[in-house]
Amino acid sequence: MPTANAPAEGGSRYQAGRRVTLIAAGINLFLAVIKFAGGVFAHSQALIADAIDSTSDLFSDMAVLYGARQGSRAPDTKHPYGHGRVETLVSVFLGTVLLATAAGISLRAAQRLLDPAPILPPAPAALAVAVIAIALKEWIYRYTLRVGRETRSRMLEANAWHQRTDSISSLVVLLGVGGSLLGMPYLDPVAAIGVSVLIARVGWELLWQSVSELTDASLSRERVAAIRKAIRGIEGVRDLHLLRTRQAGPDALVDVHVQVNPHISVSEGHRIAEHIRERLIHDLDEVSDVLVHIDTEDDQNFERGRTLPLRADVEARIRGELVGLAGAQAVQRVLLHYDADRIGVELHLPLAAAQDAADANSLAARLREATLRVPNVADVAVHFVT
Repeated sequence: MPTANAPAEGGSRYQAGRRVTLIAAGINLFLAVIKFAGGVFAHSQALIADAIDSTSDLFSDMAVLYGARQGSRAPDTKHPYGHGRVETLVSVFLGTVLLATAAGISLRAAQRLLDPAPILPPAPAALAVAVIAIALKEWIYRYTLRVGRETRSRMLEANAWHQRTDSISSLVVLLGVGGSLLGMPYLDPVAAIGVSVLIARVGWELLWQSVSELTDASLSRERVAAIRKAIRGIEGVRDLHLLRTRQAGPDALVDVHVQVNPHISVSEGHRIAEHIRERLIHDLDEVSDVLVHIDTEDDQNFERGRTLPLRADVEARIRGELVGLAGAQAVQRVLLHYDADRIGVELHLPLAAAQDAADANSLAARLREATLRVPNVADVAVHFVT
């Protein structure tokens, strides 16, 4: 379940994400204007393509703002695991937009290369615009990435790498414009195609990661190994199996079956489970919820004990076998231990039920013999307690 301070953390995550995204949106708007103007007046197809990319970034920034706001909402009855998947859906949108943008830029640049009309070389002013774009994009990339890592927001990290791709795109534009000014005008549309390839790559990676998350793909092998190591290091854990992990926006959810000593109390088993949950949430930043199933042995290959009767039936049969047995009326407590397809039984009697040690041994033997006649009972222990 979410920790007690989850709403406050969600609010601070949203505020940090909102601030960095609004700054990025302002920069993208400024760059879109100067790139488009520079591309038109300096005759640079690559710069116009980069302006289109910056314009698409504005829509992406708005989608990120929406995702950050919705993803920060506290869990409710319809969404008990929170709204982190909203960020994942926004990431899918961002990836799709990037792929569509890349396809459009490539098509337009290819048409220009194949156009028999002469290609006008860009003016030197295009170089200045490209340099400004590189500097601003690199700064917003570093800022957004830092906030994304601090808030464990894959959506913000993806948007940061989007900004870094734009910086690389502007660098490609710079090379294309420079080449054109040196007498190779065809490098400008070629650079535009290079920009589109970079955009498509980031779009595909973002889309693939987000779709994997929506289909409940496991965390990375390194993170799963870290979870296994943390669980095995907890006192009382004998082994673990059926470890399952999945991502929900910035948070990771963990389900695991843990093997413990079959003869410990239910409360001790519960405490071990709670300690596992507390340790994983504390030690692994992305883990927000852990469901621990306590097992007495490995049940991953088949459902052990599915045919064994429950307590009411077993105890009724035991009491029935003990009817008329001298001293059996003193049995105060019956404990059951389910182990694979067999049941272990503990019978507790007061110390006063036997006159001496010999009488206690005789009574215990009679109780064991009678109890072992109950189907599925394979082991009986008799305890005399004060």
